[in-house]
Amino acid sequence: MVSQNAKEETAKKLTAKEPVLRVLELLGIIVPENAKKLVLLVLELAGGRIITDTRMQKLAFLVNQEVFNWVKFEANDYGPYSEELMKAVYELEKEKKLIYVWDNDGLSKYYLTEKGKQDAENLLKELKREDEDKLKRAMEIIQRHKDDPIPYLILIAYVYKYYSDYAKKSKIKDKVKKLIRYCRP
Repeated sequence: MVSQNAKEETAKKLTAKEPVLRVLELLGIIVPENAKKLVLLVLELAGGRIITDTRMQKLAFLVNQEVFNWVKFEANDYGPYSEELMKAVYELEKEKKLIYVWDNDGLSKYYLTEKGKQDAENLLKELKREDEDKLKRAMEIIQRHKDDPIPYLILIAYVYKYYSDYAKKSKIKDKVKKLIRYCRP
């Protein structure tokens, strides 16, 4: 049986809102704040724009796996994919913090708005205070891969090489295997 003191201590640690929000996030009813943070962070570190869903998913995946572990990714047809991340994109778009469009050439594009840039800059300041080394690592990942040439096969090959569990369901894994030798660590 839990003592009254333990209950009171637990209650002090949580606001009334936190447990409810966590349950709503787990049920998929609301978008996890960490997913929104990951989108803002990746976009800000990439200069405020990213072209294609594949690049966004793979850059976010690498920052997530190698630095923050904020969002759940699953193996999908084209490697790691996060539904939470896409929900965060749509939510941030509703909040007017980013623009997500499909161009006439069939490419998806992500842009931070001024409101999104402000939130992203505040996030960078917060992360710098909390753990500057993690922020630096995230910056290195984005800088290394943000401009990999279209069709950004080097980025995809890197992800498949170092996170092969996420490539198991991929429809293109055999083609990507040929490129893995060109990956830089």
